[in-house]
Amino acid sequence: MQLKAALLKTTLLAVMAASSLATPQFALADAKPEIIGRLTQPVPDPSGIAVSSSNRVFLGFPRHADNHSWYALGELKNNKVEPYPDNKLGSVQNGNYQDWLVSPHGMYIDKNDVLWILDDGKRAGEQEIPEGAAKVIGIDTKTNKVVHKLIIRKPVLNSGSHYNDLRVDLSHGSQGTVYIANSGFKEHFSLVVIDIATDNQKEVLVNHYSTSPDAGFVAFLEGKPHKYDFKNQTFPLGGADGIAISPDNKTLYWTALSGRNLYSVPTAILSNFSQSESNIEKSVKFEGQHPANDGLAEDEKGNIYFGAFEQESLVKRDPAGNYSLIAHDEKNFGWPDGLAYKNHYLYITLGQWNRLADLNGGKDLRKPPFLVMRVKVD
Repeated sequence: MQLKAALLKTTLLAVMAASSLATPQFALADAKPEIIGRLTQPVPDPSGIAVSSSNRVFLGFPRHADNHSWYALGELKNNKVEPYPDNKLGSVQNGNYQDWLVSPHGMYIDKNDVLWILDDGKRAGEQEIPEGAAKVIGIDTKTNKVVHKLIIRKPVLNSGSHYNDLRVDLSHGSQGTVYIANSGFKEHFSLVVIDIATDNQKEVLVNHYSTSPDAGFVAFLEGKPHKYDFKNQTFPLGGADGIAISPDNKTLYWTALSGRNLYSVPTAILSNFSQSESNIEKSVKFEGQHPANDGLAEDEKGNIYFGAFEQESLVKRDPAGNYSLIAHDEKNFGWPDGLAYKNHYLYITLGQWNRLADLNGGKDLRKPPFLVMRVKVD
């Protein structure tokens, strides 16, 4: 075990060595991950996760890779998932896409315990995203009622987009501003910004270097190398994916699914609809490198958490740019997906997305149960 820990530390140091920041300092973890959910059929792969101030755990079950008929949104209670907030919102309906969750992906809970859900609007086997399907829904978890519905409209709506994750900034706009990371279904990458009160929306940084995959990206998954090839995909890939916001809501961070560079932009500029695209591009800041990851999470101290899929680990970046290993689990952390931080715990969904049949020559390598885990980080 000591040898494995030393090798893991060496790997993480190598990944970070190219950072423009000072050489990061690492600490190895002794935290023990805890399984809080073992999801078996008919429950599909979980992706998004959000946790309320009272430690209620909410899960999303997207349909863009597996067009399932189970509920698309649930609450985890005593190792079982119950449809949330009712049997209707997450159930498949005919048409009326604006009235139900087609394929919820990213999730976020704000300081008022409003659960924000990003619906990418895409179902496996369908080429287009119907109008009304891609949207952001806000649910007050204290009343379990829908209080916001923001439809992503044309020309911002693009069927080549994959609306992957979101953050909500309550300090800009009279009711707040939503920031969306678009990792791309068809090599269309960007950020999307929506003013909650006015419903003004815009797409920015389209195929910009900060939202696009790194050229020549290669990842190692479960011991095997995979090269970025959009026409012959052998692992989950894409552009802007992981997204996080600073505790003071002044800075938005994001990473590319197929990349190792962390970027940021001031929210005062991003949320301002009078700012030009060129000004936004000039405001993008390179924040150094990081382990290749899917989802991000952040805490009230300004730490950012990464699901490091190559190292099968959870990693923390502090505000000074130093990295530490939170937990390593070779057995279960094959593809850390959704992350959420709440009350000193980091929560994680493990949907085994890299084992989908479409990515493995038609052979489904997933092995349920799908796990939901947490680990104490303080």
